[in-house]
Amino acid sequence: MIQGKPKEILETIHSKGFSRLYIDGGKTIQSFLKEGLINELIITTIPILLGGGFSLFGELNSLINFELKSSKVYLGNYVQNHFIRLKK
Repeated sequence: MIQGKPKEILETIHSKGFSRLYIDGGKTIQSFLKEGLINELIITTIPILLGGGFSLFGELNSLINFELKSSKVYLGNYVQNHFIRLKK
């Protein structure tokens, strides 16, 4: 485990030679998004409604634009969408 602010965490990980990371967990994703550190999103939709819950991305400081790269269906039910961030 590495603790710290998102940019500090990335510096530590990059210094160890890693460049592609899997970021997971609601608050963690939100903090990396707010600092502009997410370049790709893979979102899988499962057709089960649980009710309630939390906003996936929380409050953002500004719009973050993504473009759909691919979409796949698994087992006839699960849809996985792969998005790439559009940078200004």
